[in-house]
Amino acid sequence: MKFKQKILMISLIPLLLSACIIGYNIIQLTALKSSTEEIVDALVKVEELNSAAKSLQKSLSAYSLNISESNKNDIDSDLSNMKSLHDSLSPSVTNKEQQVISQQLFHKYEEIFTETNKALSAQNIAEIKRQSLRTKGMQNDVIELKRSITSEYLMMQEDLQTKINGIISISIILVAFLLIGSILATFFFTNRIVHPIKQITKNAEEIAKGNLAVRLASVTTRDEIAALQNSFEQMTVNLRDVITHVSDSSNQVAASAEELMASADETMKGTELISSSIQLVSDGADQQTFMSDESARSAEESSNAVTQIAKQANAVMELSVSTNEKTKQGAEFVQETVSQMQSISTSVDETDKALIILNDRSKEIVHVLKLITDIAEQTNLLALNAAIEAARAGEAGKGFAVVADEVRKLSEQTRNSVSSISGIASEIELDTEKTVASINDVKERVNAGLEIARHTEETFHDILVSVELVKEQVSNITKVSNDINDQMVQVSTHAQEMSNVAKITADSSNSVAAASEEQLASMEEVTAAAVSLANLAEELQQRISKFTV
Repeated sequence: MKFKQKILMISLIPLLLSACIIGYNIIQLTALKSSTEEIVDALVKVEELNSAAKSLQKSLSAYSLNISESNKNDIDSDLSNMKSLHDSLSPSVTNKEQQVISQQLFHKYEEIFTETNKALSAQNIAEIKRQSLRTKGMQNDVIELKRSITSEYLMMQEDLQTKINGIISISIILVAFLLIGSILATFFFTNRIVHPIKQITKNAEEIAKGNLAVRLASVTTRDEIAALQNSFEQMTVNLRDVITHVSDSSNQVAASAEELMASADETMKGTELISSSIQLVSDGADQQTFMSDESARSAEESSNAVTQIAKQANAVMELSVSTNEKTKQGAEFVQETVSQMQSISTSVDETDKALIILNDRSKEIVHVLKLITDIAEQTNLLALNAAIEAARAGEAGKGFAVVADEVRKLSEQTRNSVSSISGIASEIELDTEKTVASINDVKERVNAGLEIARHTEETFHDILVSVELVKEQVSNITKVSNDINDQMVQVSTHAQEMSNVAKITADSSNSVAAASEEQLASMEEVTAAAVSLANLAEELQQRISKFTV
């Protein structure tokens, strides 16, 4: 799983779970509201039916006192109103007791309707009064129906309260699990991200101190951090090989320099011997011939020694070239490491942006919760207005006042639940900000590792410069050795001529002495070059001694 995918998973899962919890609460509250509205509507219709029955009684009484067309129209209107109210109430009557009461009420209504129409047609005042009294029976049935529906409403309210408590309990439990799970998941994934980076930083600091013997812990992930650690481990192995080869090469250069100085000393001794032989030439031809043979032999040995020096210088040159290539490879690996560190820095920046987006989403959730709170407050205000209107209605509005009070309590509970969820959303926002701070710390550590890798690249550049200097000095040594070899061939030729022609040798002694002095000066130059090569080898050893392989 990629680094960016881990961060997105940490961010999106808590948001999705929070949205599910909020959706669950909204669905449950909507269902409870629907069931409450049905029974409240039934109570309102029963109250209207009771008012219509009372109005019918008043209209009948008024007609019995004053027979008029307007009073008759009032009676017809009240009878029609009761019929329509009863028809609209019938679908809301659910249990058997209420259905029986409703049938009794309708039966009484039909009788009153029939008898009243007959009495109105005959203008029978006595019958009108009797029917007015019979409306009391309808009112009793309405009151009984109201009592049954109110009892059902109270039972529903108890069940509603139980369901609301259950919703609140489930919400609290789910939110607690969500909070704990989010914290644990954030801690787990953050530790999985930060721990390898800290380990890489620690190892980079050790390498910067010169300790190349560090060993990296194995990584089982397949993200960018694992790629960085694998590249870092490969760089360490290659760097260790380069330092080992450079150390071996510098040791060989030092040994070759010592051998070169020894050969130069031997050559100088041979040259001094040739000078002594030239001084003895004037003492006699025999002695001159003997010394000429000795000079030829010494010249041959010197020539062999110079040839050996040239071969060793060539070997040192090859080692210098190999060391140069290894150093360049090490520099390339360091450059790859710098590139990988820069890639990690880019990934961390993208993660930082994703967390900022998550923080914005958390703020949007808080805004939605505020909107729900506003709706709950408006519902509470509507319930308060309904209670006031019910109080104005007097006895007829008591049942509706109870309903309004329950609606107000429900809105307050909704507001409290939303407040709790809002607090949790704020905690999620705070955790997101902490994660952003942790990512910023990771960015600082990645930048520190990048700086260390760049310092290592500079160190390799210094090593490369030193190797180039060694290569140049060895090239000079090779050139000087070839010059010495040519001179030794000339010395050998002169010695042979001195052995064959003694007289010519005596005449040429001054020339040979001059050549010996030139050879001695050349050997001093060889000795100085050998000392310089030894010093360079020692300096290279000091540079690589700070690395622990």
